[in-house]
Amino acid sequence: MQRNTNNITPREKMLKETCGRHNNMSSQCCGTQQRGAFTLFNAKYRRKCLILMFMMLVHASFNGLTQVSGYNCTAHGGVCQNEGQCKEDTGQCLCADGWQGPECQFCGGKVRMYHSTGTIHDGWGNYSVSVKCSWLIDTRHLHWGRKLNGKPPTIRMHLREFATECGWDHLYIYDGDSVDSSLLAVFSGLMYRGNFSIRSVPQVIARSGTALLHFFSDDAYNMSGFNLSYHMDVCPSDTDELECSGHGKCDDGFCICDPLFRGEACNIAACPNDCKASEGHGVCSIEKESCICKKEYGGNDCGQLKAHGIWSSINPKQSLPPPGTASHAAAVWRDTLYIIGGESYGRGEFMTTYDFNGNVWETVHIVKGSSVPQRRYGMSTVMYGDKIFMYGGVVKGAGISNELWAFDVSAKTWENITVKAEPCNTTTTPYAMCGPLRVSGHTATLVPGFGDKFSYPYMVSIFGHSPQYGYLNTVQEFNFGTREWKIVDTYGFVVKGGFGHSAAYDYLSEKIYVYGGIVSETESSQVLSSKLYAYSPSTRIWSLLSSAPSARLLHSANFVNPGLMIVFGGNTHNDTSQSYGAKCYSQDLLVYDVFCDSWHMQDMPTHLQADLARFGHSSVVFEDALYIYGGFNGQLLNDMLRFEPGFCVSYTKQEKCTNARPGIKCVWDVQKMRCIPITEVKRSAIYAREQYDYYACPSKSRLTMTSELLNDVTRCHELNNCPSCVSNTFGCTYCGSGVCTKERCREITSVTSVFYEATTQHQQQNQESKPQFVVAASTPPLNVKQLESCPGKENFLAIAMCEQLHSCHACSANTACIWEPEHNRCRPYVSSNSLNTRLVEEIICPPSCATLNTCYNCTDDDCIWCQNEQRCVDRNAYTASFPYGQCREWTTHTSKCRTTPTRLIANATVISSAQCGFYNSCTQCLDDPACGWCDDGSQTGLGTCVEGGALKPYDLTECPLKQWFFTSCPRCNCNGHSRCLDSIHCEQPCSNLTFGTHCEKCSPGYWGNPINGGQCQKCECNNQGDVCHPDTGKCYCNTKGIVGDHCEKCDSQNHYHGDPIKSSCYYELAIDYQFTFNLSKKEDRHFRQINFRNSPVKPEIDADFTITCSVPAKMDISVARSGSKAENIFRSINCSTFRHRFPKTEYIFGNSPEDNSSLTTFYVMVHDFQPPIWIQIAFSQYPKLNLQQFFITFSTCFLLLLLMAAILWKIKQKYDMFRRRQRLFVEMEQMASRPFSQVLVEMENRESIDLTQTMEGITNMNKKRKKDCPSPIALEPCSGNRAAVLSLLVRLPTGGLQHAPAGQSAGLAVASALVTLGNPRRPSIEHSKEPKTKRKQSQHPDSCT
Repeated sequence: MQRNTNNITPREKMLKETCGRHNNMSSQCCGTQQRGAFTLFNAKYRRKCLILMFMMLVHASFNGLTQVSGYNCTAHGGVCQNEGQCKEDTGQCLCADGWQGPECQFCGGKVRMYHSTGTIHDGWGNYSVSVKCSWLIDTRHLHWGRKLNGKPPTIRMHLREFATECGWDHLYIYDGDSVDSSLLAVFSGLMYRGNFSIRSVPQVIARSGTALLHFFSDDAYNMSGFNLSYHMDVCPSDTDELECSGHGKCDDGFCICDPLFRGEACNIAACPNDCKASEGHGVCSIEKESCICKKEYGGNDCGQLKAHGIWSSINPKQSLPPPGTASHAAAVWRDTLYIIGGESYGRGEFMTTYDFNGNVWETVHIVKGSSVPQRRYGMSTVMYGDKIFMYGGVVKGAGISNELWAFDVSAKTWENITVKAEPCNTTTTPYAMCGPLRVSGHTATLVPGFGDKFSYPYMVSIFGHSPQYGYLNTVQEFNFGTREWKIVDTYGFVVKGGFGHSAAYDYLSEKIYVYGGIVSETESSQVLSSKLYAYSPSTRIWSLLSSAPSARLLHSANFVNPGLMIVFGGNTHNDTSQSYGAKCYSQDLLVYDVFCDSWHMQDMPTHLQADLARFGHSSVVFEDALYIYGGFNGQLLNDMLRFEPGFCVSYTKQEKCTNARPGIKCVWDVQKMRCIPITEVKRSAIYAREQYDYYACPSKSRLTMTSELLNDVTRCHELNNCPSCVSNTFGCTYCGSGVCTKERCREITSVTSVFYEATTQHQQQNQESKPQFVVAASTPPLNVKQLESCPGKENFLAIAMCEQLHSCHACSANTACIWEPEHNRCRPYVSSNSLNTRLVEEIICPPSCATLNTCYNCTDDDCIWCQNEQRCVDRNAYTASFPYGQCREWTTHTSKCRTTPTRLIANATVISSAQCGFYNSCTQCLDDPACGWCDDGSQTGLGTCVEGGALKPYDLTECPLKQWFFTSCPRCNCNGHSRCLDSIHCEQPCSNLTFGTHCEKCSPGYWGNPINGGQCQKCECNNQGDVCHPDTGKCYCNTKGIVGDHCEKCDSQNHYHGDPIKSSCYYELAIDYQFTFNLSKKEDRHFRQINFRNSPVKPEIDADFTITCSVPAKMDISVARSGSKAENIFRSINCSTFRHRFPKTEYIFGNSPEDNSSLTTFYVMVHDFQPPIWIQIAFSQYPKLNLQQFFITFSTCFLLLLLMAAILWKIKQKYDMFRRRQRLFVEMEQMASRPFSQVLVEMENRESIDLTQTMEGITNMNKKRKKDCPSPIALEPCSGNRAAVLSLLVRLPTGGLQHAPAGQSAGLAVASALVTLGNPRRPSIEHSKEPKTKRKQSQHPDSCT
């Protein structure tokens, strides 16, 4: 037998070594090694592992070039991209600063741009994954010859193309030389490509004289990237070829616009499209610098009919708008709009106001001495009385807040409200939700008092994201009068809440309509929602309505008029693998008809002078007009849009009236034959069951109605609990046991309910921890159509509620649920105790991600760590936590966590938010846009990485300006182990046990990290190895089978035994087996020896030894006899092909009867070889063959086998005959049990027939039987093929006529008979002695009965 030992090393070890070889760039593929990252990439987007293994870089900083392997540039005509140089001797590219990759095709590191014009791009083709690139555009460099005390020139960056992964891969543009400078833009997603453009002016202007651009891509998807150009001393423009868009003059970086043009780039025409004067819509007023439209037209260009509603942009003339913000709060007090907080990248004021009537922006000045809330975004506000109430939000540096503030608009003061919260029992429920919750991305809605439409004492806060509980499904209420705050219990549809949704109150239906947002899909993934819910504040009942045509978050929704909700903008991009072309920034205008439960897409005006696409904006209603302000589209916006609804009376036909949605809900009055607003109709008439006086919804075709019915059937079947089944607009009926149907349940329905039977911890100890299925008995259908008729307690409701919760804390906060950590899921809790309550000991949750404050414990707990924000967030909450690109770099790998080295901890100034002290080499330091390298000036290459910008470090006491490097490393880099005699080359040989061009490696036999003054240590391998891993010190053992970091043990799992400290390790060879050892893997390259041993066990048989080596190698063989030391038999012989017999006369084989020890053991040592090599080796003890005994045994066995076969064949024949008889008996019983009858038919006598001759002819029937028996028209065999039903045609009497008489169809009838098949029975009438060969054969050889 042959045994292949090619996989002696365990698979887990090989996977570990493979992952280790790929370093950080491939660690995402090794799921067993990077548990947290693997889970995230599965969530994110079930992400592909596009790991580029050839991107390992070795920077040669002395000449600013990088040498990269894996591409032969000589074979490609000496071509290297991006100004790289091809080395003809090695065929490798030397990349210029800022580039990397085999062909220098990917950006990487930092590069300084000196020229007055230039192009910046990420490289040709798709950009690389897991990359950081920075470009510094510097106008203050001496290359310009400009005086530093002069006014710095402006830098205009024009985007030509931009396409990255939305929300994950960002390009940051700073107006300055560091990441602490003013942030101008954060671009992400598909923004500019071909004719598609998010902004009308695709430019960014930097006015500080320098601009820092930083690009970061994560470890997953990569797209085509970006391409932009820059110019110095130019003005803004909507095109890269002209100054000031061709409508003005450039003066020191600012545009002076021509008459009738305005805007920073002079791209906004005061009278666009000449006010449609050729069509008679309006005229241009030079004095007012705007269009004067006729009364039936409106808009900036008089191109819109007022009857259909008018969109326009508002351009303040007397004051400049404040800096742009996103996710701010907006509230209207009288004729003033208040803008509070929001993400502004550190610019602007906390509160500003806009006067609707005066078209003026102003800053709110708070009374001195009064408390002021910290700046925040993602909060909610409502206006009650003369106070603005602000709740929650994200506070910079402090996380998510639960504060409730009130701003008195009259007194100009803030007050931190202390609410009266309900008592919260955290003793029995450790993770109970206690209001007010810390939340962001929620909504707050002012609703009328219960029973009083004109009183608004309640603020209803819906959903949001909590740092402890994740995405919330809760509703909170605040009573302004009593200041009571409580988390209310809701009923109806089981909702799934999230972050960034919209909520709007409709006075017609008296409900809050909640749409969109981002929700949790699993504990590690997120997904955008397109669902629309209706919440009744008076009954606290949720209902599910028709879903929108697309999902989105951070949009706006308002009821300008009752019955019609207007939704604008938002982020519609889901995960890259599921986005289906959706954009990061949407300009969609959706309208939801409350009465008809229908969604409609409406077009925005094409010539509206504003950048429409955005998310994170705010919207308010003032004097029946909708105002939209701010938002984000890569840059923070500060513009304002206005929509004035149209009117219904202009529609003169029913079809146009019901299909029109000019910002107001129109209905058709049948009696008056005119179109009127729905507010003019009584509520009772609108919601009456039968409507004859009004038509509110457009008529539907049969095809549309059928399609809607089929959709309703599908949606009903997807619901599995009673409240959700009956709380929707699909017309579902709940039948019980988790069955929901569109139709009425059947009268007799066998319903089988399947649910999990919960097992307590005590029960799980006595049985396998697997879900058990319980089948309930058949029950009659419930036919429930109303919520109040639903069963009080139902397992399916608990399952639906618990399945919505995707975190341990949220699950444990619900007393009906329990968290399963082994499956990361929430399920209903069923207790074994009589009280059916959870024990406190059963509720154990790890700390929430938001409470983890270091990178190490964050990544250990499968969370996402943001490097620059120093913040830990849930795996499914990255978008909700950083919607505007605030996280410049994130990781889920502990290996990427940054900590300050021990030798620098004492210097507190080094420790910063950027954690630059983590980097120990100049190359790594300069990859971080927040860090620079400080050389110590010793001409040895030593230095430290500290925080700073391109011009200087933040703290000049840390580093003199002359020794500061931001975009390139010092030319001399000997890592402190040598000196540069010519400021470039290190003096050789290097000291401190190092070698290399830059003294960057430890000498052979030593390990350590000599970079930047690191030390090398001797390899400790117990004389079983010469070299070790240069970074870890793990020894490369010379002998196969010796393992351990210091070659101190044998690989016993793979049958190697011995003591490497005293001698060596030997592979135990089994007798009579041939072994093959293949040492050709990469991890085998260090082996120079392999040892074997064998102890023959058969005492009376000679031992044969054979070995074959594929490459030249030497071999030693020794033998150890019982009680004596080993003695050499062969030394240094060639093992290419070797055979030898050890006779039993010279060696005593077998085991000792006393202690069962081997009497003789052979040791084989193969050494002095160079892998790859394969070795075949065997010890065998085969006795001599006795031919006489062999043939006698073989013949006996063969005859016995034949005899057994004959006996079995006979048994089979007997059994088959028995089976045939049984089938025949059964079929005959079936034939006998069939009803039969006879019919006497008088046949016509055409010829005279003698009856006596007929009787006599019976004896001769056998001669004519086959001939007279007619052929059947059908033969239907029974099962078993032993009987059949035979059918044939019979001619009826014709009454002496030639044909059948009138009234008969054809004179034919069909007759049937039972017949037998197979071998015919012996007939009662004997055949004549006629030879068988002469008998006629019928096509049916059976007798007719």
